[in-house]
Amino acid sequence: MQGTPFGRYRLIALLGRGGMGEVWRAYDTETQRVVAVKVLPANLAHDPVFEQRFRREALAAAGLNDPHVVPIHNFGEIDGRLYVDMRLVNGKDLQAILASEVLAPERAVKIIEQVASALRAAHRIGLVHRDVKPSNILVDEDDFAYLIDFGIARTTGEPSMTGTGNVIGTWAYMAPERVTTGQTDPRGDTYALGCVLHECLTGSQPFPGDSLEQQIGGHLSLPPPRPSTMRRGVPRELDGVIATAMAKNPDQRYPTVTQMAAAAREAITGTAAIPYPQRRPPPMQPDTRQAFPPTMPQNYRSAHNSGPRPAQRPPPGDRRPNAAWPAVPATKPAWPATPPSGPASSGRKRSRTPFILGGAAAVLTVVGVVVAVVLSNGGGGGGDKADHPPTSQLNRAGLNSGPFTGTYAADFGPKLSLTGKEVQGGEPPGRETWVIRSSCSGDGCVATASRMSGTFIHATSLIFDDVRGRWTGVALSGTTCNDKPVEKWNFIWLQPRPDGSLAGEWISDSLNCYSKRNVTFNRTGDADIAKLANPADQPARVLTPALSLHGRYHLVTTYTSGARPPKPQEADYSVETVCLRTGDRCISRFVRTDGSSGTQLLAFAENVWTRNDEYDASCPVGGTSHVKINGTFPLPNPAQDPIGLLTGTGFKDESGSACVGGNYEMKFNRTGG
Repeated sequence: MQGTPFGRYRLIALLGRGGMGEVWRAYDTETQRVVAVKVLPANLAHDPVFEQRFRREALAAAGLNDPHVVPIHNFGEIDGRLYVDMRLVNGKDLQAILASEVLAPERAVKIIEQVASALRAAHRIGLVHRDVKPSNILVDEDDFAYLIDFGIARTTGEPSMTGTGNVIGTWAYMAPERVTTGQTDPRGDTYALGCVLHECLTGSQPFPGDSLEQQIGGHLSLPPPRPSTMRRGVPRELDGVIATAMAKNPDQRYPTVTQMAAAAREAITGTAAIPYPQRRPPPMQPDTRQAFPPTMPQNYRSAHNSGPRPAQRPPPGDRRPNAAWPAVPATKPAWPATPPSGPASSGRKRSRTPFILGGAAAVLTVVGVVVAVVLSNGGGGGGDKADHPPTSQLNRAGLNSGPFTGTYAADFGPKLSLTGKEVQGGEPPGRETWVIRSSCSGDGCVATASRMSGTFIHATSLIFDDVRGRWTGVALSGTTCNDKPVEKWNFIWLQPRPDGSLAGEWISDSLNCYSKRNVTFNRTGDADIAKLANPADQPARVLTPALSLHGRYHLVTTYTSGARPPKPQEADYSVETVCLRTGDRCISRFVRTDGSSGTQLLAFAENVWTRNDEYDASCPVGGTSHVKINGTFPLPNPAQDPIGLLTGTGFKDESGSACVGGNYEMKFNRTGG
């Protein structure tokens, strides 16, 4: 296939160019497939800020497991230029669609629901997109939507990569607090998505204006517009959805983007919308009918319970499709093939052509006129200001309290392996600074935490739960394993000690990569808790039956196919299961108890554990095998705690050696706690 050589790729056609890179339709000579390749421009190849943003985009997208985020195949560096290899999607961005038509409410809400799903996945791992707008929403020919351009995504509380006085984003969709205080959290994405919904329904930005001053002034002081008054056929119920999503006070917006999308769906289907704001239900007495043992903490909620908890309706949204929509086959692009250094095409109307991650938001400076607008409006927020005293007043009110609240120095030991041995060449010991806010109720104790300083590659935002006297937190983040982008599970547990410190472990786990560190948290002072999410507003932790897989197990693996299947293989393992607070996803790590490095990782979702391994191993009868293993392990029915027997089946494929694979059956029999 013809094209400009770029490492293993042949660059066929330039699809787009933006501030963060050039996007090419390319042919991967190793996998023999057509992909989209985004390349950092040559003039930015040695700019550390843009290089960091480029890497951030690859890691952020790779760390998200949602069908509405374009999958990342690979990323790295070729000839001194960073690149990302992604799925090629046929479609055009929402901005191009809105330039030619205004969407019907049903179609608009359908797209918003999909974007909300992608945003919710990002928010769950602590990422805030910060630039939600129509040009960053890609829609294919079946109206399947993708949220793109995570290059400026940022974890909540993380210091900005821009200088003082600089704002990243697009003014037409920017939440007021982004301008007035620089506050960055998921509620800013909710505001921006509300702006996008308004534009889908009306064809107009919420506060279009003829100047930058008018746009900013509208976001700071004007009430949210009412789309039903601008276009016939828009239900008036959607006015309320827009008003809530675009509330000046972020505390008065929907708690999550998926709840906003659910409210929009209810508005067009005629069902009653959930009143806002939703408040945390009063403390409840323990339900003695609960089928799980009394050792489970009170701040768990059973995943088996199909109905809502007393006095609490389950939050809307958060709906997961049964399967990802199939990719649309690539078609011939409208742009001619041009070399990487060629000029960008401009002034051309886009058609349905392969497009992916083409543009990035401009870096905008808050100039004097913005300051004037802010001052003239009392700092923004209008009538909401009286409901929220300044941070100093909050602290003087004694709210810097709770069992796990304050600023903490987190001292990490060296990186350790599964067996507890120090990893040679691993990251050395180091210190981070965390701010933490906690509260307790009849449901238990919860803490929200954000990293303020430190360079370790792990999650920078956590929610802790007090589980049987230990603070535990689980979060997802993006990283690399064997030079490939992967999703990393971060699991931390901390045990309070008599001297007031907390000690435990921080475990980082992904397929083929595992490490842990001993860590100690020491309180060094008060925290500005107004900048942290209120732990009392967090939903209760969901109790999933996957947590019943724990303890010691004896494994028997029997191969059931082949002319001469090998003898059954036996080994003893210990297993620990870690789950997200939502309870919908878990991992179970099996570790050999004989001191060897043998290990297996099973991923849990929708009542099934799955195994997907790929590695190279020596073959006892000669050569080196490339091994691929897959398998499924259904949750026992009826549920057991602990699980006494876990059975699964799968297939092992071996190539490149004298060894052969085949179908297998695995049985994990529990032998102890």
